[in-house]
Amino acid sequence: MSGTGMSTLLKIVFRPKVSRKTRHTLASRALRLAALRIALVCACAGGVSYFINHSALEQSVRSQLSLSTEQALQRESLPFREVTDLQKNFLAEFNRIYAIPEARQSLARDFDDIFYRHEDGSYTQRPGLFEGEPLPDGRRFPDMSATYAPDVTPEEDVKTRFALSYLLSYQFGSAAKGRLFNFYGVVPEKGFPIYQAADIAKVFTYEGPDALKLETFEFFSRGFGGPQSDTFFTRIYWDPSNNAWMTTIATPDAPDASGKHRIMACVDVLLDDLMKRTANPTLPGARATIFTADAEGTLIFDGKYSDAITASAGTASISSLALTDYQPLLKASQSIGAGSVSLIDSTSEITAVGRIPDTPWVLAVHYPKSLMRPAILTNLGIVIAVGLLTLFVELFILRSILQKQVAEPLVRLIHATQLVGRSGVTVANDALPTHSDDEIGELARDFASMAARVHAAHEALEGKIRDRTSELERLNQKLLTISQTDEMTGVANRRRFDEVLASELAGLGQGRDLLMLAMVDADWFKGYNDRYGHPAGDACLKEIAGVLERNTRSKQDLVARYGGEEFAIIARIASAGNAPVIGQALCSAMATVKLAHEGSPFGHVTLSVGIALAAPDQNISPEALLLEADRALYRAKQAGRNQAVVAEPSADTQIQQIGA
Repeated sequence: MSGTGMSTLLKIVFRPKVSRKTRHTLASRALRLAALRIALVCACAGGVSYFINHSALEQSVRSQLSLSTEQALQRESLPFREVTDLQKNFLAEFNRIYAIPEARQSLARDFDDIFYRHEDGSYTQRPGLFEGEPLPDGRRFPDMSATYAPDVTPEEDVKTRFALSYLLSYQFGSAAKGRLFNFYGVVPEKGFPIYQAADIAKVFTYEGPDALKLETFEFFSRGFGGPQSDTFFTRIYWDPSNNAWMTTIATPDAPDASGKHRIMACVDVLLDDLMKRTANPTLPGARATIFTADAEGTLIFDGKYSDAITASAGTASISSLALTDYQPLLKASQSIGAGSVSLIDSTSEITAVGRIPDTPWVLAVHYPKSLMRPAILTNLGIVIAVGLLTLFVELFILRSILQKQVAEPLVRLIHATQLVGRSGVTVANDALPTHSDDEIGELARDFASMAARVHAAHEALEGKIRDRTSELERLNQKLLTISQTDEMTGVANRRRFDEVLASELAGLGQGRDLLMLAMVDADWFKGYNDRYGHPAGDACLKEIAGVLERNTRSKQDLVARYGGEEFAIIARIASAGNAPVIGQALCSAMATVKLAHEGSPFGHVTLSVGIALAAPDQNISPEALLLEADRALYRAKQAGRNQAVVAEPSADTQIQQIGA
């Protein structure tokens, strides 16, 4: 700074009175100089940041895209891996049993027990089997149906294989129920049993235009049309009954020396869930495509071409639709191993391509490069914001020049800010430089006004906090009550019972009263549930709880649900003679309700009560007292129920029994 500029600045700092015009000039000059420097820094830093961030962000996107696609490949392969493993296990079990001569003889007999012949020559399972009716030997096969072509007479070997396929299809299909849509084992003689929710015996016919012709189905012709034994997927097809796209996964067995197959395991897979997950990739803004890794790139799913897939009945492909942008993806899929991912760059997209393990399908996740632009601009904005922050640093540099007019008043303001908000503390105006005729003075006056408002707001906030604290305590008390109450009956729960019993026994020595523990059990309650159903049983328990609460003597007595149909009552009584009276009163009160119970010899719901007493001078644990009450309850049950039995805590443990 030149000597003339320094002289002018000193005159401004130490001038006794500063006009508003001069004050603004000082601030504006400082700000203009700082703004000019920051603008130059921001321009340079912004340009460098843009290129660096673009490269770093693209690298990050590529890494995330590759990782998320690899995870998706492994996740999507799991259900198909389960299917192929299940089919291989099915074939292994089939071959193991088929190799046993005794088993084949038994299976041939099973064929006659399970299937019957229709007039058109076809075979299906016997009526009622699908609905769960048992065979004469007691075996049941619910949800299992079967159909067998009428133009092939079933000889002994066919019967053996068809019956074995039926039994194993039920075994493997029921084990995977809820995870697979169906499971079936097909024999080459055009017959198959299937485990699924629909009865195929009522669907397929062998006469007329709708006659079943298995040889026209892709899974049948491919599976039995050659010597292969590898698992394969059929083309996707639309199933109108489920309103969904499907594919059939099939695994034929190894053919014999003549090239003939004996069995093939099949599962029809609904593709809805796969397509929904594919439509929403993990990386926001991305979209996905699934196609078959064949020469044509047959499309399985693509949101952009779903209409074309539907119109072509699932035969649309990358080649048939002339999707030139997808050609690099199709080419890359030919050399990618299962579970591996390759990134393909185009002008507008970065695409991750990977083979889904255990399937012939390829997953491609498309990420538009345009999505990176907002993030780059955001980072650029951050750089500019940092530059603006530097502007404030520059202003603090002027502190050494404006010490008198800025620093000292700021110290006083800082001290005042430390007092603002403290309970009961107000900031006096004479503690602030409110008389300064400059920006600091204006700031001090505004601060004083703000401090007064903050103090008033603080006082109001403390009042609200006190109100909220009171409300919170009330709600906590309500939550405590809920946590100690049985949800169904409305009486205390087991947790509350344990706490009160322990507390009452601990304070028993402080008075003369006896502590009575009554265990109350509904007689023949299981029979009640079985006869009337669980909703009626719940209503019965609520009625019992109401009877017990209405017949307790004071608010200090506790009625609790001990568990199931068993309740407990904790009460203080003056003498042991009151215990049998109380117990009998409970039995009588319940009998008065006349709640019908046809499974009870009394014709209505009754109670059995076991009572144990604890004296003030008796050191007894909750467990011991519960055991005495349980034993008394057991005696009441043994004596015919609908009565109360008191356990006498004497040396010879005499039991006083009160009849109904």
